[in-house]
Amino acid sequence: MACTITVLCDNGISRPGLVGEHGFSALIERDGKTFLFDTGPGMSLPLNFETLGKDPGKIEKIIISHGHYDHTGGLKWILSRTGEVEVVAHPGIFARHMVKDSQEPSAPARFIGCPWSREELEAWGAGFAFTDKTKKIDDDITFLTGYALDPKKVALDSRLVVPYGAGLTIDSMEDDASLLIETAGHPVLLLGCAHAGVLNILGYIRNELGVKRLKAVLGGTHLMFYGQESLAEVMDQFDDFNVEIVGVSHCTGMKATLELAGRFGSRFFVASVGSVLDFT
Repeated sequence: MACTITVLCDNGISRPGLVGEHGFSALIERDGKTFLFDTGPGMSLPLNFETLGKDPGKIEKIIISHGHYDHTGGLKWILSRTGEVEVVAHPGIFARHMVKDSQEPSAPARFIGCPWSREELEAWGAGFAFTDKTKKIDDDITFLTGYALDPKKVALDSRLVVPYGAGLTIDSMEDDASLLIETAGHPVLLLGCAHAGVLNILGYIRNELGVKRLKAVLGGTHLMFYGQESLAEVMDQFDDFNVEIVGVSHCTGMKATLELAGRFGSRFFVASVGSVLDFT
């Protein structure tokens, strides 16, 4: 049950020779199989794959956490290297995800969804396996999505909108998904952006899947959109789960990152490009 997770795309880098960009992607190698979780915006992947000595041609399955460009933009390049490959995602990944940067009523919203259409991706080799419910997608890897959310625990970014009638409405990000990966010890929770809210995700895996301990929590946490009280509760929950490694990326936010570092000390690190975690 050996498992290695390598961060391929993040806002920052862990050493020279790598490229950072706003987004997230991680390579999962376990028991002779290779999976890609998210693809970032796409510009950094070719260089980072090469620099880290990883072969995109070995990828057997691509898993998408949600339909924003900074997690799906690299799909075209990856598919050019994999050929026909299964792509696991929530069916809502092609929603018209938008962001409204200005509070001015007349200010337009801009599109931030997947830059490629389903038809384009299928022509390039994507074989979509859509699921709107939690599902085991490989031995010991579970795709977490489609469960009930407490709205008070959602990582709500009010700038995120979708078209509704003649106007716009808050984007519920129903396509948000995470991964639960079994290891020889305890499971690893791998997050794309955690739009559902870290507290909702933790509550779900505890109450519905019976998970009591976590080896690691990795990836984008969207904690920059949690209030101070919710952030404190997240940290308490990490302790309740006896999380051994807290590795945050991408959309965590500087303030939350500093607080997590102060709270967890040697158990904490920034999961930037080039970070490698081995679970045996």
